[in-house]
Amino acid sequence: MKLINVISCACITAASATTNAGLVYGQAAHDQFQALQLQHNEGFNDFESLAAQTNLLPGTDPFGDGTHFASVINTSGFPFGPEHVEVSNAYAPTTYGNSIVGSPFQFGSDDGRVGYEITFDTAQRRAGLLRLWNTSSLTSFYNAAGDLLATHQNTANQEFVGYMADSSDSSTWVARILMDGALLDNTRQVGHSDDLYFGRVIPTPGTVTLLAIAGFVMNTRRR
Repeated sequence: MKLINVISCACITAASATTNAGLVYGQAAHDQFQALQLQHNEGFNDFESLAAQTNLLPGTDPFGDGTHFASVINTSGFPFGPEHVEVSNAYAPTTYGNSIVGSPFQFGSDDGRVGYEITFDTAQRRAGLLRLWNTSSLTSFYNAAGDLLATHQNTANQEFVGYMADSSDSSTWVARILMDGALLDNTRQVGHSDDLYFGRVIPTPGTVTLLAIAGFVMNTRRR
């Protein structure tokens, strides 16, 4: 009985987040993105396939999935580079494994104060990732024309944030994600990112509950 009640609550939350489309965040949003990825075998990267301290160089496609990485904002907030993004295992708690983080200079290690971006070869109808740092971390989604679709500031130190287009119009789809940070004690707080999801399939409202149940059951079995 307890399991049924929890699933019902999770589905209501996920349905609310999804039918609103646009910017979504939190556990319900993560569960839906995960369920969609498993159902349609679309893009997912937990950054475990490359060793920590690997440089993701600008202009390359390091994972062969049409995603590109670059550090583009320095610690003072001015554009620079582009410089590489680092695969890192320095984020605590280490249960997250590898994550990615901006790097301030060539051959440099990770730096939680450097702004960085992920760009897609083709715009995606949905894209999201886990942001790891603090409540000063900012995540912004842009379309292929460079127009801002949405920006989110973390409400928790570890938080999934995504964007889901509510239209088949590709001008509302995500072509770039920018990881930046607000100032805290005069230092930019950008942080790490993990569990990147992206794809071009959006569920109809009637399938939202089923997808939420699938995501919840998978997480329950892992526990």
